[in-house]
Amino acid sequence: MKGSILNFSIQNNTGVISGDDNQHYTFNGADWRAERPPSRGDRVDFIVNSAGEASDVYLALGNSIYLGEKISSELGKYSNLDQAEENYSSIDWFVKCLTNYANFSGRARRKEFWFFMLFCVILGIIAEVIDTVLGTEPIVNSLLNLALLVPSLAVGARRLHDIGRSGWWQLLMLTVIGVLVLIWWWATETRPQNNEYGPPAK
Repeated sequence: MKGSILNFSIQNNTGVISGDDNQHYTFNGADWRAERPPSRGDRVDFIVNSAGEASDVYLALGNSIYLGEKISSELGKYSNLDQAEENYSSIDWFVKCLTNYANFSGRARRKEFWFFMLFCVILGIIAEVIDTVLGTEPIVNSLLNLALLVPSLAVGARRLHDIGRSGWWQLLMLTVIGVLVLIWWWATETRPQNNEYGPPAK
């Protein structure tokens, strides 16, 4: 199974992983299989033992190249993902998406998708202002769009999974009417039943 490190306490030698199945799993430092200590936002592969805990925790391949994980690690200082999702703030939802930077599996509820999009718009406006002030248009905004492209597609796919549709439906963005259809689907309430993409996102 894949997931992301929510936190790790060196003092207690224990940590928590947010699995891609939207469940939290505790793990012991003795089960960590990497040369460096685990860090918040690390993408990992692990197995779930009979006690329901994570064991044999490995860094996921390509973990170090994910820009979103580096960003989410910094933003993690201002958010707390180690709490019930019902208590998440808007920044928590944004950070969760960055933590799942290139995760196209699983499901995402409406709050996760729309709060991420809200922050993307806000950051886009800020980037435009910076470009205008510095006379660098459109460099800053282009770099921002490039950095947010993958997590935007990933959370869009997970949101479609939540209503039982394939993430490939995002190709409809290439058509004008298709964008309206996607907005409608992204705004659709969570399907309460399990589906081929996993359990409900809430």
